[in-house]
Amino acid sequence: MLKTILNPTSKDSLTFIEKHHKSKAEKTMLLLIGDCMVDYRGRARSILDWGERIVMIKQDGNVLVHQPEMREPVNWQPSGTTTEFQVENNSLVIRSRHSHPPEKMKITFRNLKMIVATSLHDKAEFVIAGMETDVVNQIISEPDTIEEGLRISKREKQVKSGMIDLFGYDKEHTPTVIEVKRSVANISAVHQLRMYVTDIKKDVDEANVRGILCAPHVPDMVKNLLSDYDLEWREVERKIVLPDDFQKTLKDF
Repeated sequence: MLKTILNPTSKDSLTFIEKHHKSKAEKTMLLLIGDCMVDYRGRARSILDWGERIVMIKQDGNVLVHQPEMREPVNWQPSGTTTEFQVENNSLVIRSRHSHPPEKMKITFRNLKMIVATSLHDKAEFVIAGMETDVVNQIISEPDTIEEGLRISKREKQVKSGMIDLFGYDKEHTPTVIEVKRSVANISAVHQLRMYVTDIKKDVDEANVRGILCAPHVPDMVKNLLSDYDLEWREVERKIVLPDDFQKTLKDF
């Protein structure tokens, strides 16, 4: 179901909402585009003066007010919110109320460009792939990804300067610190690895401790700095198997 109305008057807007949304709000999503003012009262008090915005009222009751820029809504009400629609002084007024915590929001439209009422169906499970943990898990299960004979002995080893992603020993039994980045390695990652190696050197008898920075891409400038500090790098791409069985690597993200 998809219903739209363009440049409606306030009365036409209310009629449209009552016909296509109000009686089945839990099954329809409402999208309003126009010039509005927002008055919020709850844990704080805020007034958002007139401006052209997008207001979304989702099927679970969420109310979101988006400005033309920025990712996050400038005002919002959570799921379970009760919303009412009225015409006051030739303006469409939307009042939303939420009980816990107690808060309310009033949206006044003095001009509307479009209203959309639709029913969306989405039962897919949200899956995140390509995180640093994916790369860490691959190295743990396949240490030869880094080099032959590598043994991982500990994940997330705490040291003075922070948390080491992976700690282990190479085939010569040399302590090895591995720092993993999911995207392009940068200068700060080098200094982070250097501090970890310094911390480990204070805790082990061997003077030699290796440090390896793993990332899908290590720029030449970063490689040069690693070499200056006697540190190493490996460019590692994580092959990710998503639920739809399509294989991707980190370069696809």
